[in-house]
Amino acid sequence: MTDHNTSDITALFPIGTVSEQTGVNTVTLRAWERRYGLLKPRRTPKGHRLYSRQDVDRVKQVLVLLEQGIPVGRVRDVLDSGETPPMHLRTAQDVQTDDPWRHYCSLFQRCIHKLDTRSLEHTFNEAVSLYSLELVAKKLILPLYQQLWQQQAMLPSTRADYAFLHEFLCVKLGSRYLHYNSRANGKRVLLVNTQTHAVQLETLLLANIISQHGYQVSLLGTETTLDHLPLIIERAEFDALLLPSTDVSDSLQALSIMTQITVFLSGEAKPESQPGTAPLRNIHWLPEELSEICLTLDKVLAKEPAHVLIPVAAV
Repeated sequence: MTDHNTSDITALFPIGTVSEQTGVNTVTLRAWERRYGLLKPRRTPKGHRLYSRQDVDRVKQVLVLLEQGIPVGRVRDVLDSGETPPMHLRTAQDVQTDDPWRHYCSLFQRCIHKLDTRSLEHTFNEAVSLYSLELVAKKLILPLYQQLWQQQAMLPSTRADYAFLHEFLCVKLGSRYLHYNSRANGKRVLLVNTQTHAVQLETLLLANIISQHGYQVSLLGTETTLDHLPLIIERAEFDALLLPSTDVSDSLQALSIMTQITVFLSGEAKPESQPGTAPLRNIHWLPEELSEICLTLDKVLAKEPAHVLIPVAAV
């Protein structure tokens, strides 16, 4: 019995470690425990949560179910039953009443229409307390943002809606990034947006996710060009450089040769070398899924020396 208990203790993880391993922030982990009973961590004598490997696996199972569209309020029943209901068997009534993303999208649109910052912040906070930021971004923020962008292009009278949401998200995501970054103690990452104003939101989302994962992130805005980067990298001693861009492969290769750093690029399509030109050297590709980027960073930066350049496509 003693050996068994000792083995269990060595396999327990604090909440911060579970957050880093799964990408689910600590606020969400606590909400899943308190509101829905999805997790039952052990406690230290001082009340700190300790999670087993089974708990970590359960968090990953929850993420899979949420990705499939199952509302967080129904996840426990699905896990306890041991079966995942096929999505095609869900009735129209289920979709109307249980789809959390349709619900939150409706709330967001209502707040935006009224320019109600307080209610919008409350709704945003609730969503990211129940779901990972990656999932909220994929299912709610980015689709709605793109919808309003297209809408205001066709109907100039709706530009206020887009502008309101843009400013709100930039302020909110900027504040969250600074909060997580103040606690991060991992390798230093420089995140640079050399593109247009429209990429600002994706850049801030990426800064949130990477800093929450433990990387120390510094941001540079749209006024920065690739010409500035060699000197910046040399004087600041960053471990990685991320660029939300895919249309700068020639410049990136020149930069990698000049600074002797490894280039990582992600995008919808990989550029091919032009006939008669040398193949792209030291060019690697990152996944497009936000939830997989940190895993790739961890894998590469653990092996590569400092000054790794990692461009990332708009999420």
